[in-house]
Amino acid sequence: MSHNFRRPKSLLPTPAPKRLRMAEQWDQFARAVLPPGVSEIQRREMRRAFYAGAESILFRVIQAFAPESEPTDADLQIMEDLHQELRDFGEMVKQGRA
Repeated sequence: MSHNFRRPKSLLPTPAPKRLRMAEQWDQFARAVLPPGVSEIQRREMRRAFYAGAESILFRVIQAFAPESEPTDADLQIMEDLHQELRDFGEMVKQGRA
């Protein structure tokens, strides 16, 4: 006679929740940029644009740091340039110029 013993789910270790880093960044961005009383439509459209931009940057990073090659000085410069461009844009937003 064979026994098919399965451990009850309650005894299995619970996996840690996956950290949603982009969602954290969106929340931080939204609090800093969106005005009080912003419409749900504007919030949704801003969130879509935010995620589209994040996806675009992620794609560029993946291309630059493909596993088959070591990052070059040019790759690192691209990353630094992107970082500076994003910081500059953030400053322009704070100043009301973007």
